Amino acid sequence: MNGEFLVEWNPWWGKEVNFNYFERDLQEEILKWVRRREVIGLLGVRRSGKTTLMYLIINFLLKSGVRKENILFIKADDNRVSKEGLIQESIDSYKELMNPKGRVFVFIDEVQEIKEWSGTLKRFYDLNQGFKFFVSGSNSSMLKEDLSFKLAGRVVYFELFPFSFKEFLKSRVNVEDKIQILSKKNEVKHFLLEYLEFGGFPEIIMEKDKKMKNQLLIFYYDTIIYRDVVKRRKIRFTSKIEKMINFYLQNVSKLVNFTKVGKQVFLSTDTVVEYTKFLQDAFFIFYVPIFDYSVKKQEVNPKKIYCVDSGLRNAKGFKFSNDFGKLYENTVFIELKRKISNNPLSNIFYWKGKNECDFLIKKGNEIIEAIQVVYDLNEENKQREINGLIEALEEFNINKGLIITRDYEGIEEVEGKKIEFVPLWKWLLKEDLK
Repeated sequence: MNGEFLVEWNPWWGKEVNFNYFERDLQEEILKWVRRREVIGLLGVRRSGKTTLMYLIINFLLKSGVRKENILFIKADDNRVSKEGLIQESIDSYKELMNPKGRVFVFIDEVQEIKEWSGTLKRFYDLNQGFKFFVSGSNSSMLKEDLSFKLAGRVVYFELFPFSFKEFLKSRVNVEDKIQILSKKNEVKHFLLEYLEFGGFPEIIMEKDKKMKNQLLIFYYDTIIYRDVVKRRKIRFTSKIEKMINFYLQNVSKLVNFTKVGKQVFLSTDTVVEYTKFLQDAFFIFYVPIFDYSVKKQEVNPKKIYCVDSGLRNAKGFKFSNDFGKLYENTVFIELKRKISNNPLSNIFYWKGKNECDFLIKKGNEIIEAIQVVYDLNEENKQREINGLIEALEEFNINKGLIITRDYEGIEEVEGKKIEFVPLWKWLLKEDLK
C-alpha cells in the first residue's frame, strides 16, 4: 500500500484541519456508540453527506483528546488503489507509518467497493486488537446482508438521508430560536419552497446558482442510476429501466401497479419488481405497501412510490409549480422515513378502505399514528380527507389524527376523534416548536 495515499486521505496527521461542516442530527445518536466495540455502519444515497458525517465524528474524537495518529481514514472508492485486500494492506501500512498506541479508530468510506470486507472486519473484531471501525456505503441490501448476517451481533447501522428541512434551515436562520422562527414565518415558508424545489443534498444547499444546482442534481442522478444500479447490477435494458424511473418520478406519491408498469415499459412484472428493488437498494426510490395483516395482500396490492429527494426528482424536468401536492406528500414520507429508519420495529404503510389514508405508522404490532397530506385544503376536498383519516382512526382505535396542509391550522373534533391540522413547515420543525 502506497503510504502517500494514506497521508492524502488523513490530512490531520500532518496539520490542523478545519472541519467547517454543518452538523447532522444523526451525529448525536452515532456518538452514543463510540465507546463500544461494535462496528458502526452509515448507509445512504450517494452525496447525502456520509463522508462529511465521518469527518464530523473524527473532529469530535480529536477534540475529545484522541491522538491524531490513532485515526485512520480509508477511501475505498479511490480508483487509484486496488480493492483486493485494501483494508488489511491499509492497516499494515498505517501501523508501519504511524506506530499507533492504544485504541485505533478506522473509517472506511464506500466500503462496498471492497470484496470480502465484512470477513476482514469480523476477523479484526473477533481478535479484539483494539480497532473501532466505522464504515459507509451506498447500497442497502448488499450492506445490510453483510452487516446483519456476516457481522451479526458485532454491528449497529444508521441510515443517513439528505438534509431534513430543519437541517437545511440551519444554513439560513437560527433554528434554535423558536421565537425567531415563528416571527419569520413568511421567510421560513419561502425557504420551504426552495427546499421543495432543490431538495436537501448538502452541496446543492450550499450552491447559490440555480442553474448549477440543477446541473449538479443531474450529475447525482446519473451517478446513482448508472453506477449504483445499471453498472453494479449489470442491467442490459438501460432504456427500459430509464422509462420505468421516469414513470415513477412522474407518479411520485401515487399508487402504482407493477404489472401495469411492466406493460408500459415492455418488461415482465418480475423484472419490474427486481429493478424497483435495485432502485430501493440504491436509496433512490422507496415504495410503501398497503397495510394488511396478510403479507400476501401487501405484496399483490399497488404500492405508493416516493423519491429520496424532491430536488433529484425535479431535476428530470417535471414542472415544479404543478406538483406541490406530490412534493408535499413526498417530503412528509422522507421525513417519516428518516425518523423511523433506525428503529427496526417501525414501518410505514398506507390505508385503503372505502377511503384512503396516506400514511399509517406501525410500531411493533401496533398502528400508532394516521396521517393525511393535502397541499390545497378546500371545501371540496376537506371532507374526503377527513373521511379517510377517520376511517383509519376507527379501524385501529386511535383517538387523534393529523392532516398536514399548506396553511390551514387548527384542531377539530369529528365523530369523537381529534383532528389536528398543521402546516407542512411547522410539522417539519415540530420538535423545535414544542
